[in-house]
Amino acid sequence: MTNNAVYWVWLQQAVGQGSAAVPLLSKLFSSPKEIYAADKEVLSKAGLGERVLENLCNKSLRQAQQILERSDKLGWYLTPDDNLYPEVLRQVYSPPLVLYGQGILPDFDATVTPPIGVVGTRECTTYGKIVAGGIAAGLAAAGCIVVSGGARGIDRAAHEGALYGGGITVVVKPCGLNVEYPKSTEKTRRQVLENDGAVITEYPPDTPAPAYHYKVRNRLISGLSWGVCIVEAPEKSGALITASRAREQNRDVFAVPGNALAPECVGSNKLIKDGATMVTRAGEILQEYQYRCRGTLQEDEANTAQEAYYQFILQKPPLPQQPPFSRHRVADTTPITFESSVPCPETATLTAKQVFEKLSDSPQTAEWLCAETGLPAGKVFSALTELELFGCVKSYPGKRYSRVG
Repeated sequence: MTNNAVYWVWLQQAVGQGSAAVPLLSKLFSSPKEIYAADKEVLSKAGLGERVLENLCNKSLRQAQQILERSDKLGWYLTPDDNLYPEVLRQVYSPPLVLYGQGILPDFDATVTPPIGVVGTRECTTYGKIVAGGIAAGLAAAGCIVVSGGARGIDRAAHEGALYGGGITVVVKPCGLNVEYPKSTEKTRRQVLENDGAVITEYPPDTPAPAYHYKVRNRLISGLSWGVCIVEAPEKSGALITASRAREQNRDVFAVPGNALAPECVGSNKLIKDGATMVTRAGEILQEYQYRCRGTLQEDEANTAQEAYYQFILQKPPLPQQPPFSRHRVADTTPITFESSVPCPETATLTAKQVFEKLSDSPQTAEWLCAETGLPAGKVFSALTELELFGCVKSYPGKRYSRVG
């Protein structure tokens, strides 16, 4: 690490992550130490906002030093002065001034191991989970680095699929390294680290994860990747922000076609209409990079891994005890487990059982359930209330319902 690290942390704390102040300051100053030494009159020439200007006039390094000490105990940190700092991140608008991490940071600048982002909605369907995991397994088996955000839903399936494929995957968090958010994917993050992957963030230790951090974080997922694959995304989704950032960064955008009637797929389907490359298999993504990688990507391995993953998830024997697909070492051979639907209890009424039988992991409207069961609306709503009390059905806005995963 460089002697300038404390100044990089000080600067990051002063301007914030993803700030427009970073490119403005870089036009006038060549190092964070120069910015630290500048007085208010000189700093004002950068055209900064008053709040940022006030922060930059606070020359105390105490907080920055404490952050570095804390980070040393949790893992590692990189600044733009370090040789290991990913070159691809320097191309990002307002690149991270400090990158905090745990695990082994892969070489994002290598020419034969393309990093591919696989992202999507947290409120995904079972179909979306399986497809995301299958594509990630194929990409990992072929030698790609799978990048995602570590959230539940599509992100989690992508990380777990990559682990199944025996490859390397990286989690980009919207909070501090020591903040276990979301709690539901803690096991997945641990498995990523155990299998030579990495967990990284631009937020210092103890930083929580408010909603706006996700939007800021998403530019790093796309910035680290040669292309991003959107599996499922509703009309308003953080995954669509990632796709937008990818286009701004001249990255490729892929999208998986989804159910035209499912709200979870409205955004991802629109991406295809707007020009994203439609894909259903990892091999279709790999074809975009074969020339760039001089033919080193193994499409056959990708197809084999993707099919094996589908068999594994759908529990169709024979199943391999350890994924044999990748050139990478796999330390944890424990099969990745997925949640199954909470069953309808035997004590439920006959009407409740009829309604439950028609439900799936994808939300359906009450009107649709009435049509499918032939029951009047009153009985359907009564059954849904009963099933919610049993904890096996979840309600959504717009009077939509699904089974609980």
